[in-house]
Amino acid sequence: AQAILVQAPLRAVCTSQWQCSRLRSRYSTAMERVSVLARHFVTETSAAVSDLPGRQLALMPVSSAQVIKNSKEAGIKARSIPSQPTTGQASVACWGERSFPVSQSDTALVIIDMQTDFLSPEGRVGQHYKDSPILDGLPGVERLLAACRKAGMTIAHSRSHRYGANVMDELVGTKDEGYELYPSCRARPGEIVVDKWTFGAFASTPLEAELRARGVERILLCGVLTNVCVFATASQAVDRFFRVCVIEDASAAFQRDWHDMAIKLISEPQRKRGHQAQVGLYFGEISTVAEVEKALSSIPPK
Repeated sequence: AQAILVQAPLRAVCTSQWQCSRLRSRYSTAMERVSVLARHFVTETSAAVSDLPGRQLALMPVSSAQVIKNSKEAGIKARSIPSQPTTGQASVACWGERSFPVSQSDTALVIIDMQTDFLSPEGRVGQHYKDSPILDGLPGVERLLAACRKAGMTIAHSRSHRYGANVMDELVGTKDEGYELYPSCRARPGEIVVDKWTFGAFASTPLEAELRARGVERILLCGVLTNVCVFATASQAVDRFFRVCVIEDASAAFQRDWHDMAIKLISEPQRKRGHQAQVGLYFGEISTVAEVEKALSSIPPK
């Protein structure tokens, strides 16, 4: 359809060689975008997705009615949310003498972009930050994975093919070592894996639908980069009314001050007068791996 819409004006309004050249360039760009979208759609929805190299996406039947699609639906959702979250099976102690309830049934661990390209000094991005604290969050992510798996919680991983201003969609569905999740953070069968071309993990993936299909209302969030994709995912999550708790010592950036600033921007509005009533919705509570482990230890494994 997009091809037809672009071709028609190309034939109709070319009155000079310069105009024709310009429109052909636009047409080529549009067709390239259609091709990218088509490949992404097939990758994410194919019934044979589990057979694709490097894919472990656990797709569930989801209804589009579960995804917030416009401001009217957002308003209805907002009015339905109580000022305090439902009581969980356990409570994670957070900064500012606050707490974040968690349960097996409605809480997910969402891990952002723990890929070799970011974590390795030889990676596509890591090579530009060889002496950085990017690995500081890795032990925390490993511990969170172990604790959340033991507790039987939903676990989701994102992989990014957005490299700065470049989108490398040709990496999706391959066994590219740099693009893959770091060996100690690989997804297990049944865990959600989404591939994204936006910085946030919700805008360009079926993550919202996948989480809603599993009854998720709350997110423990971690990964890299704290100031880019973790921050963007936190914002996109609360836009969709998921309550968020960022695990500070399971997240990292290429500079410590970037990490600290992102945590400050996520945390301080949440704790200020006038906003703090809504737990995890402006823009997130902040906690540590040890506090999550402590809380989850009281939940019987599934």
